[in-house]
Amino acid sequence: MNINNWYAACIAGELSDKPQQVTILGADLVFFRDDTGAAYCLSDLCIHRGASLSIGECKNGTIVCPQHGWNYNSEGKCTLIPAGSKNPAKPPKRARVPSYPVQEKYGLLFVFLGDMAEDERPEIPDIMPEYDTGDWHIGIIPRSKDISYMRMHENYNDPCHVHYVHEFAAWLPKGVTIIDHENADTHVKAFHASWNAKGQYSEHIGLMMEYNVISSVSRNTNYQPDYPYQIVTAYVTPVDELNSQIFMIILMAKETTKTFGLDGKELRGVGAEEHQMLVDMTRDQVMDEDYTVLKTTRPRLSAQFTEELLVETDRTLAQVRKITQEYAVKAGEIDTVALAALANNHIHVIPCPGHKADPKNWVHKTVPLKNSGIRDELKAVS
Repeated sequence: MNINNWYAACIAGELSDKPQQVTILGADLVFFRDDTGAAYCLSDLCIHRGASLSIGECKNGTIVCPQHGWNYNSEGKCTLIPAGSKNPAKPPKRARVPSYPVQEKYGLLFVFLGDMAEDERPEIPDIMPEYDTGDWHIGIIPRSKDISYMRMHENYNDPCHVHYVHEFAAWLPKGVTIIDHENADTHVKAFHASWNAKGQYSEHIGLMMEYNVISSVSRNTNYQPDYPYQIVTAYVTPVDELNSQIFMIILMAKETTKTFGLDGKELRGVGAEEHQMLVDMTRDQVMDEDYTVLKTTRPRLSAQFTEELLVETDRTLAQVRKITQEYAVKAGEIDTVALAALANNHIHVIPCPGHKADPKNWVHKTVPLKNSGIRDELKAVS
């Protein structure tokens, strides 16, 4: 699991001034809005006795710990220790919890989990420019699955599973030819051109599949003859190594919207009812069809390339796995083995920009990262 990345945390419209706990990268976080409606994210553990701030309350722009009433502002700084301190309104500098940048986009609230400063951190990709035009029907489906987030992304970028796993696609041809469009450090884009009955393909019929490491997102755009323009975008957030939170966004062009296929021919739009039918089918059938297979797949994490016999049509999903692993080396990857060994007796938090700007005077240590030497320390202790 990578730090220094944006992750979708919740549906933006569902966050209020009531604190909401969300677990990402194995860390408990608390999200809330202040009196102006601005959203914030802090570590969900009070540095006093480790109570969960998310079961507290928001008051005057702060979040109040339910155990002893400590107040934390939007920057994570404790502003009031109502009992047990000679100077209640002047807490010590160490009285602070990590605060993480947030941004609203595409109807979701994203959080940046890492210590990169603002001028260093990547932007959330504009992978869905159609969203804000007003020309598209929009549906958002949140689902939790006990599947690794990378297994989910590999599935979303696997063109051939569609024909076998999903009932709605049984009529589609079984083969594809992959035409690469982009293959960069953090994103890939390829057109998966469908074969006809004779094994021939057209560069205008098939699925455009895209993946970006930044914000952990996959987009599929479906181009089929006499079929409405359909965009399915999946943000997959790692709750922990083996569990994911999915936010699937389904767009279909409205009847009044002019859209065109890759061959330049105009595609028909749809009414709200037809769009809702697709949203319902995806939520109630399609996502469960994926799950039925993925829950049996081993290993539960992404396999080593040497332990799978990949073929030509696996090229895009292999690129997805490769660039994600490469980003982890650059951005930082949590050492989950070391973290699990420490979890019962210690609190560890995801590093935030404040850790880099001011590395001293923190109560909770940051999570161990791979190649950080923490495993050697654990061996020495044992």
